[in-house]
Amino acid sequence: MSEKEVPSSVAQRIIIKFLSREGIKPAEILRRLTAQFGDETLSRPRVFAWHKEFGQGREKVENEAHNRRPRTSITEDNIRAIRQLVEGDRRLTVAEISSVVGKSYGSAQAIITDQLGFRKVCASFVAQKQRDMEKAVDDH
Repeated sequence: MSEKEVPSSVAQRIIIKFLSREGIKPAEILRRLTAQFGDETLSRPRVFAWHKEFGQGREKVENEAHNRRPRTSITEDNIRAIRQLVEGDRRLTVAEISSVVGKSYGSAQAIITDQLGFRKVCASFVAQKQRDMEKAVDDH
């Protein structure tokens, strides 16, 4: 596995594991991680929690499986329905879209921004690629 394939959080956990086994205190580990990773550094509570777990003998650096409730609102049908609404009338608000499709405001917003790649510009939703192309034309 190359360095580029390892997520930053996993790389930091590997470092935490190594340094905690060397007897380094978690505050010093956090300082070193911040110097190396900057804004991508794990939070202080996470560094301290991982330090504690490795100190108690944990070997795995990956997250354990969670018993979370599955995300049922982000389905292909909901994505398709919201895409049709947005493309039909780009002036619709997230609240209006969520009430039409019968999903929560947060679910509708997540589909619009994360799944469809739209951003709100001047009170209308515009595809991210379209905005980038218009910006490039304006720059020339």
